[in-house]
Amino acid sequence: MHEKYTAIVRKSSSEYIAVCLELNLVAQGADLAEVERNLREAIESYLEELSSSPETVVEPMPIQEFIEFLNDTELESSTQPSGKYTLLEVHEAGSCA
Repeated sequence: MHEKYTAIVRKSSSEYIAVCLELNLVAQGADLAEVERNLREAIESYLEELSSSPETVVEPMPIQEFIEFLNDTELESSTQPSGKYTLLEVHEAGSCA
C-alpha cells in the first residue's frame, strides 16, 4: 500500500470536495480544514478495513472520473506535503462564454 496519498480539493459554490487519487475516495466539508479532516478520516478508515480484507483490490480513480471532477476548474494553490498526504486545491473556473 502507498505511504503517500494525493488529494485534490475542489471548491464549489457551497462546499469543498476532496478526492484521494490513489484510493478513489471522496470527502466533503464546509471549509478546507473540515474537508481535509474528513478525507484523512476516510483514508484511515478505508486502510483499516483493507487490513482485515487483504483480498480487496485497490484501484486508483479512473481518469475519466478525474477529468469530470476537474472539469471547469483551475489550480489555485498547492500545499507542501505533510506526512503522507499532499493536498492540491482547485477552484471552479469562470466561464469563457
